[in-house]
Amino acid sequence: MPKLKQFSPLDVILDRHGARDFPQFPRRFLAQGDSWFTFGAVNVLSTSNLLNDMQLAVESCAVNCATPGKVLSHMVDLRSQVHFANLLVGVHRRAWHAILLSGGGNDLIDFIGVPPRTGNGDTTPARLRALLTQAERGTPATAADFVSEEGWQTFVDHIVPQFEAVVDMRDAAKSQSQGVPMIVHTYDIITPCDVGPGLGRPAWLFPALQAYQVPTAFWVDLAGIFLSRYRALVESLAQTLPNFHVAQTQGTLTPQPLGTTGATPDWQNEIHPSPAGYLKLGRVVAAKIETVLANG
Repeated sequence: MPKLKQFSPLDVILDRHGARDFPQFPRRFLAQGDSWFTFGAVNVLSTSNLLNDMQLAVESCAVNCATPGKVLSHMVDLRSQVHFANLLVGVHRRAWHAILLSGGGNDLIDFIGVPPRTGNGDTTPARLRALLTQAERGTPATAADFVSEEGWQTFVDHIVPQFEAVVDMRDAAKSQSQGVPMIVHTYDIITPCDVGPGLGRPAWLFPALQAYQVPTAFWVDLAGIFLSRYRALVESLAQTLPNFHVAQTQGTLTPQPLGTTGATPDWQNEIHPSPAGYLKLGRVVAAKIETVLANG
């Protein structure tokens, strides 16, 4: 099967670097997203992404507007995401066969990372954080006892309108891709560990759980709770948003062992898969793309 060909937005807009072949592809996708569509390590040669080496039944290409660290609210910001907006609703808009979206993971990680105290030393309100403080949780019996339910609702109330905004942009009057399929993915279950992107930069969940003094025995289950809730949230949107589809990837990769201090076969660092891991995930997402497009 042919591999998915990727173009940068400027290559297509400026008609450079081989992008003259872009209109000839039988299927053309517009991709927007975070590091799972780009790279998640300082050494970019050590990592990959979901779109790299993805194989599809029909020759296809994607114009990839993703950048590492991007959150959903930024993905729909017309001022900062000029290339994505330009190619979807701007002067260089095209008729796309599908919109591929990798989003929400950074929003979730950032929310879990909200510290227990503000910069002036006050306790961060429970509605603005994912985790409970020691004083609030008492003696937890399960990992769920560490979750700020008030905070989780704040996260839901934030993230749902962001997905709705992407769909609204797809279906805007200026769009030539109104109603085409939008395909998103879930994030596989990770193990909190002290493995960052490189050059001494910290991990993501590991320092947050330390800051809240969460016992190590609860780390794996707690990460699973947040990512499973996120999966359920995104899957619920497939029931309410038009032509919105979810590639369910959880359970594809082998989790890192607790206490991991380096890369494992499926993971490059705490929250980013290895090239081999991305190949596994890419097969799942590719199968979903084929199913969605085959069904119209």
